[in-house]
Amino acid sequence: MAALPGDLDRLLHDLRGPLNAASMHLEILKRAGPGEPGALASVEALRQEVGRLAVLLAAAFQVVALECGAMAAVDLAALVRNIVNEQPLGPVTVAAAPWPRVRGDARLLGLAATHLIRNALTATTAGAGQRPPSVSARPAAAGQVALVVRDWGPGFRTTNSRALIRLAISPATGKPAVGLVVTERIARLHQGTLEFRNPADGGAEVTLLLPGA
Repeated sequence: MAALPGDLDRLLHDLRGPLNAASMHLEILKRAGPGEPGALASVEALRQEVGRLAVLLAAAFQVVALECGAMAAVDLAALVRNIVNEQPLGPVTVAAAPWPRVRGDARLLGLAATHLIRNALTATTAGAGQRPPSVSARPAAAGQVALVVRDWGPGFRTTNSRALIRLAISPATGKPAVGLVVTERIARLHQGTLEFRNPADGGAEVTLLLPGA
């Protein structure tokens, strides 16, 4: 069987967590006798893991359902400015034009940019008193364009993409945290990638590489 693409393999890996936990508690219940200490706790833990799996499965199917529509030349600068001006996201600095144009599905690229900007604003809030996030674009190697979202928050705990791009339930909201998962899916659909960096002067930087127009 052919290997799964990286983004889908990550989704499958993250879904195995609650499945493995549920299997463990089922095994405990199978071995427990009547009134065995810990059996009731395993029933409750099993209920929680099944509930978590149901939520994550629904989110995973929504991510997998993302597919490119019409591919065309996209004015990335105008797209980002529209997002910042039309959505109540927060203060964001958008680099002056001209930006290189990209080729892609404008709807999906807007969704990816929105997720990256929201994440940068959340990180900025965590580092209270810092300057607002910035968004810029530049030509990259092999005819690609780099969309760069920079914040001055606390920085990434790691720049390993496998550790950062996870399908999980946010402890703050109780809902699936899918921003980077969705963005990675959109990157792959455009034959692009996501890169993470902690700049020397602090904060964090995410680069979405896209095909140039």
